[in-house]
Parts: sequence; C-alpha cells; structure tokens
Amino acid sequence: MRHTIVILSLLAALAAGGAAHAAAFVAGDLSRRAALGFATEPDGGALKVVQVADGSAASAAGLQVGDQIAAINGGSTGNLLDDVDRLRRTLGNTDLRLGVLRQGRRLELKFTVPPRPLEDMPGMDSTYDVAQVGGAKLRTITAVPTGSRGPLPVLLLTQWVSCGSIEHHARSPWRRAVAEFVRSQKIAFVRVERASDGDSEGPACHKLDYDTEVRHYVEAFDAVLASNRRLDPSRVFIMGSSLGSTTAPLVGLALQERGRRVLGVAVQGGGAVTYFERMLNFERFYLERRPDAVKPHEIHDQMMKRIHFLHEYLIKGRSPDEIARDSAEMAALRKDIRGLGNGEHYGRPYTWHQQAAQRNFLAAWAALRARVLVVFGEYDQFESAHGHALIAQTVNRLRPGSARYLQINGADHDLVMHRTIEEAYADAESTRRRDKDYFDALGQMMRQALR
Repeated sequence: MRHTIVILSLLAALAAGGAAHAAAFVAGDLSRRAALGFATEPDGGALKVVQVADGSAASAAGLQVGDQIAAINGGSTGNLLDDVDRLRRTLGNTDLRLGVLRQGRRLELKFTVPPRPLEDMPGMDSTYDVAQVGGAKLRTITAVPTGSRGPLPVLLLTQWVSCGSIEHHARSPWRRAVAEFVRSQKIAFVRVERASDGDSEGPACHKLDYDTEVRHYVEAFDAVLASNRRLDPSRVFIMGSSLGSTTAPLVGLALQERGRRVLGVAVQGGGAVTYFERMLNFERFYLERRPDAVKPHEIHDQMMKRIHFLHEYLIKGRSPDEIARDSAEMAALRKDIRGLGNGEHYGRPYTWHQQAAQRNFLAAWAALRARVLVVFGEYDQFESAHGHALIAQTVNRLRPGSARYLQINGADHDLVMHRTIEEAYADAESTRRRDKDYFDALGQMMRQALR
C-alpha cells in the first residue's frame, strides 16, 4: 500500500542569516531500516562490536565494544557477510535479539531498534521513493533546494565500491561539501541506494554483481527522471566517485541512448584503463608503497606472479580458490592479494570484478556527448594518474576543449592531504582536505555546459 510521510525539521540558520526549513518526504512501500546504534567488523571468524553509540538502545541494553556476536534473533552466525546483511535488514521499531560472547561468557541481549533518521540536508528538501528494477526494490532519494520552482538541472551520483547508505549526514566532510554544493548551485541531487543498502530490497553487497549494479543505476535513474516533474531530463550531470568513476560513463551512455541529455560527467578516484590494468596497479602500489615490508628488488618477481594470478582470475574468469590449487606458489599468493577474502574481493563477489574486467570504459567515454571533468589526487592510494589523464586526453582528441584534467597535489584517494605518498598509503591521520577544489571545478564545468 502506497503511503506518504512528511517530516519537517528546523535547520540552523544559513550563512546568509536566514533560517531554512528542510522537509523529508517518504513515499512508496519500502519499510525504514533500523538505526542499530552499534558497528561491527570481522575479527577472527566472528563479528566484533567496535563501536556503540552513547544513548542508543544497544548501549542501554548493555552491548559493549569488544563483544562478539554469536547469534542474531536466535540464529547462529555463519558466513560473516551474511550476518552483516542480516543486521542491515533489521527494520526500525522492531526487537533485535543478540547472543554475545564476552570474556568467555554467553549473554543474551534484547532491545528495540529505532528507524534510521531521515536525512536533513541544509537548505534542501528530500524525497524518498521506490524504483522497481527487476526483482529488486531500490530506494531513490531526490533532494531539491527548498522553495525552488520549475524543472531543475540534475546531478546523479554513482558511488564507490564499498557498500553503505548514501544518505546525507553531517559527520562526513565529503557529504557536507556535496550538500553545500548542490544547495549553492540550485540543482537537484539524485541518488539510488544499492540493492544491498539503506531501505532497498535486493541482493546483498557480497552477492550483487557489476552488470546488475549498472543496470539498477540506469533503470532507477531513468525512472526518477521520467516521473519527477521537478527534474529536467534535458539537463543531466553525473558524478562518479572512486569505483563510481567506472560506472559513471556506462550509466551516462545508457541514459543518453534512452534520450536523456547528459551534459556533463565528472569523476574522481577512477580512470579509464582496463579493469585488469587497474587491479595490477593496486598490486603494484601494494608492493611499492610499503618499503619496510617489500624490498625494491623483490617487486619484479612479485609482479610476474600477480600478473599471472589476476589474468587467470579476471580475464579467464576462474575462482581465486581454484587458482590457488594450481600450485603452492599460487596458494601463497592468493593469501596476499590485496582485499581478497573468502568469496569476495573488497566486499564484492568475484563475478563483480570479472564482469568489470569485460567492460570497455574508454569506448563509453568516447561515445558520450558531454563535457568531462577528471580529478586526480597526486597521492591516490589505488589509482594511477595515467588512467585519469587518459579520459581527458581521449575526449579532447575527439571533442577538442570538452574535457578538463585536474590534479590536486598532495591529495589522496579521498582528497585528504598528506606530506608523502607513503603517509597517504598508510592512511596517516590528517584533517586537511581539498574537496573545495573539486567542487569549484565541477561548478565551473556545469556552468559552461548550461550556457
């Protein structure tokens, strides 16, 4: 049954001195997921509690940092990624029962978890709706400037590889920067929660493959552009972040082929080399940027082995576990490939990476009729400058003057500043950021395209 809830919240005064009201509207039949009040991470075959929010129901029930979760709602935990997904699917205003192990003792805790709060993006009204895509129900979130009229230019987001909700929250410096940008530019900001995230219903993160994820983006974005009269489907921009830099041109081209006018695509933290080359770069950086762990003379032989392993895995489509059975050398290497776990790689299924390896990203960039912005952090922990520059070079060769390449010196993958590339790779603590450089360039690109 379709229903609509409207929540109004008074926000802080804007810099101009006036107070603004932001509204959040919820439509459709997706139930709101729970705000669990605690966070977990895998630890030696178990889910370990690493954070408990002060004042939360979990805290009041006695859950503590260091507890190991042994059961969820009476069921024994098994596959840790399945357990994470079970917790993620907990609905708000329901009881959650946890069996936990603490210092050798088994404890049973029960508490009612509230629903997640709706986003409160300053100066923006947010509409939560639903897009039915195949067997999945995807939560869409559209934020428009409070009090705005008429069809607005639209900014779509394709997100990074790791799963998690893309709702706005003020704890994230990057999300605060995005919120300020869309408000100041007076544009609409549209996001689609992956099937594995937020209120969406569909495959879990470790089961959601690349082709399905791209199809979900395309069909959900297209549905929002078709149904929301506040949006102008002839003035569409796409922002791809990290791995979203690979999906952004694919989504843009698919929307273009559906008659949507994609005016610009901006990417940061991802290039256009083949996915196989991209993953080779991951491994090379893993060897080069840990001088205390890997000696320079060892890198050549290590890369030869990794090239073979990744070719079997990504190009031939073999399971890493099958490759490990080829030899003792491959078995040892399987344990050292960065981010490679049991049935997943960086939290995504093997098929996700194998399908990505079949995609021709440069062909998509070449076929897009749009302005392009490519931003690269000099100390990116994962991606190469060449992969980024390749996009701008290719586009400008085909459509002179339509692409810009911007390198931010000293910035890492998340545009956080570091003194050296080794500090960046070790994720040394830093509070200095360069988000403004990125959004200034994005604003310039959008204004040029809208003339």
